[in-house]
Amino acid sequence: MNDPILIVGAGLSGLAAAQTLHTLGASVLVVEKSRGPGGRMSTRHETLNGKPVSFDHGAQFFRGHDAGFRQVMDAWERDRWIAPWRGNFVRIKGEILKPDEGRLRYAPGPGMNRICQEYADRLKDQLRYQTRITELREDKGRIVAAAEDGTIVGAFRAAICTAPGPQTAKLLEGFRPTLAMAAASTSYAPCLAAMVAFAERPTVEWCAASIQDGPLSFVAEDNARPGHQPALAPSRWILHASANWSAEHIEENPEVFAPMMLEAFGQLPGVQDLDPPVHLRGHRWRFALVEKTTTSAAQVEGTPPVAIAGDWCEGPRIEAAWCSGVRAASAIRKALT
Repeated sequence: MNDPILIVGAGLSGLAAAQTLHTLGASVLVVEKSRGPGGRMSTRHETLNGKPVSFDHGAQFFRGHDAGFRQVMDAWERDRWIAPWRGNFVRIKGEILKPDEGRLRYAPGPGMNRICQEYADRLKDQLRYQTRITELREDKGRIVAAAEDGTIVGAFRAAICTAPGPQTAKLLEGFRPTLAMAAASTSYAPCLAAMVAFAERPTVEWCAASIQDGPLSFVAEDNARPGHQPALAPSRWILHASANWSAEHIEENPEVFAPMMLEAFGQLPGVQDLDPPVHLRGHRWRFALVEKTTTSAAQVEGTPPVAIAGDWCEGPRIEAAWCSGVRAASAIRKALT
């Protein structure tokens, strides 16, 4: 009974599940294919003129609707993991620019991965990075996980899969077919991102813009986020392409699509005469925006039990990712008792 619970993925869902189980006294192992935690809440670290700079090139901010998540957000704010992001937000359609007011936006600092990093630091040696789980099978009442190089990662008394829906479906196919079908029923839109830095802040009237037509869907000034690098640092901007434009250009080299996105940025209302950037890099988010959540209410299947979690289970929001991870942890705990 001392075997740990496997959690596939160190995004917010996986880490919320791991932290929940860890707090309840369960042993866990979180296995992540990337070099660090965060998933789409990642922060990209670069070196510019010998100095470190960072870009929040994935999720941009979040809000709270669920009562339980709101309580957690309050704790994060007290601990100064997050803070309200205040600034001049606008909405752009064609040449029309309007204020984009509404519920308060929150952002972690000094990077979007702050929350995931805090959770990861608490779990310490219960995380393993740069390991892609490609097979789950049952042996002697335990779940055996194997990596893509054939290495056996370990034997587990339960598992929670938090990878994007299509990846989870492939992993669980033939092992937990009901959950595999639920995961396969999801769909995503891709999002291309461009990380841009200027020696000095360009003449832009706003700090973030939601764009309703054209190649771009969202533009944000990284320096303007709470807890981020000061205005004296290079002026850093994140450009996100629209779903349609991203789908059209997803297979192009980042060196091709990033300059195109920069050109579109320079044509937006409220932007004047961009200087040549000192840094420009593109990134592909193939599983960026959940368009269709799972059609199944199934949470746990089989003995030993396997659960699924992620924003693709509940809705395309950071809040949904956290809530789904916590619920999956509770479901697994119930299945084990």
